[in-house]
Amino acid sequence: MVKPDFDVIVVGGGPSGLSAAWELRDKKILVLEKTHRLGGRLYSMSRGDYWLNLGGHLFPPAGSHMRNILHSIGLEVIKIPGNKFAICWGGKVYKPKMVSALPLTLNMTLRERFVMATRGLKILKAVKGWQQAMAPVYGENNQRRRARVASYLADQSFRDFMGPLPKRLEALFQSAARRAAAEMEDQHAGVGVSLFGAVWAGKGDSMALNLNGGSGRFGEVMMELLGDRVRYHTSVKSVSKTGDLVTVVYESEGQEQVVTAAEVIIAVPAYQASDIVKEIPDDVRQTLQAVQYGPFPTMGIITDEPGPMPYDDIYAITTPDASFDMFFNHANPLRTTGQRKPGGSLMVYSGGEPARQMLKLTDDEIRDRYLADVYKMFPTLQGHVKETIVQRWTPGNTYRPAGFDFQPMLSYCERNDVNIHFAGDYFAEIGNMEIATGSGHEAARRARVHLSGQEQKWTPLKVVERKTAPFKEQA
Repeated sequence: MVKPDFDVIVVGGGPSGLSAAWELRDKKILVLEKTHRLGGRLYSMSRGDYWLNLGGHLFPPAGSHMRNILHSIGLEVIKIPGNKFAICWGGKVYKPKMVSALPLTLNMTLRERFVMATRGLKILKAVKGWQQAMAPVYGENNQRRRARVASYLADQSFRDFMGPLPKRLEALFQSAARRAAAEMEDQHAGVGVSLFGAVWAGKGDSMALNLNGGSGRFGEVMMELLGDRVRYHTSVKSVSKTGDLVTVVYESEGQEQVVTAAEVIIAVPAYQASDIVKEIPDDVRQTLQAVQYGPFPTMGIITDEPGPMPYDDIYAITTPDASFDMFFNHANPLRTTGQRKPGGSLMVYSGGEPARQMLKLTDDEIRDRYLADVYKMFPTLQGHVKETIVQRWTPGNTYRPAGFDFQPMLSYCERNDVNIHFAGDYFAEIGNMEIATGSGHEAARRARVHLSGQEQKWTPLKVVERKTAPFKEQA
């Protein structure tokens, strides 16, 4: 068997692709990334004592794939002490210590209060069921566990699960559900319940950490560590089988390049994977094409306020009356000890249908609409916004609609006769960085096992002139 150019080629430099590349760093690897950087939706920029965040920001606890990678590359997480279920309601920000106090705290009519309490109890019961589904089962691999969790309440939409709601409560729950970048009717009930479960988990919160220095530090450090094993500004045209190897055709700097690998890991959005991989079963291709994504805009805000602000003890606010759905205070984890430093870092974003409408506007128009509502919430911020950056995420977050069948992909991943592997946050009911890194890690392990059975069969490749840039071997 002819020896390939690379042991493994990883297509995509987001969390799933980086997880796979890091697992296989002892091999001869090549990472192909479409943009100028690594990290995908983990994107932030340093601004002195703070950082301007533009994408994902909630990191999982110790023992997770992501935390293991962060520890191995020398990055630290910091706890989020602030309130994560505050609500801006009727022009006032409410920040109860317990979520169960919301029906009694918010200024509501008697009917709204009753419906809020009954729906809250229904969600609370479902969250307990979701937490039980999340519990590991002896002998079950992570992939099957995620599939089992993803099937929880998957036969109905979150809209059907919630039932009819008064107008103001409708806006509130829609705003909360748009954390999935989708409307309640577009996501299955398990997706919506998991969003509330992640926030209501209390001291055992599975997503209550930030990355010290900003989430973009993950990609920045990986750029340093992987060095010239990554090629940027690269568009992959096709991935196809050539005998026992895989041929990857990509375009870089206006030139088409052709390389081969023993194994290839596809870590790009599902619909892109469907377009570039030429030889997969029809049911797998149809599954990839059916994966849903919700595009969304975010805006990072750097402020220069000189002293304490009313949101200092809050991390997240649901904002049903605003042009954005969520308000985040990314300086909150830095307010735990010592004197409060001047300035701060905030972020807002829209999801679902409002996001699609917002994305039709220019960046300046989005900025002006967002800031107008930020100032309504916190008038003392006026005159203290130092910098804003609007970021458009298209595609955005992945989510599953009611009745979605992912089984064809799971069956494909369990085959031992394939050397094109898939990874991404779409392997679970709602995308997050732990699903992305976990699926990347598992794809890499499958590639390693398959690779170990092939290395003894390779024969030297005749020296031919190639168009690819020189590859620097790992030290």
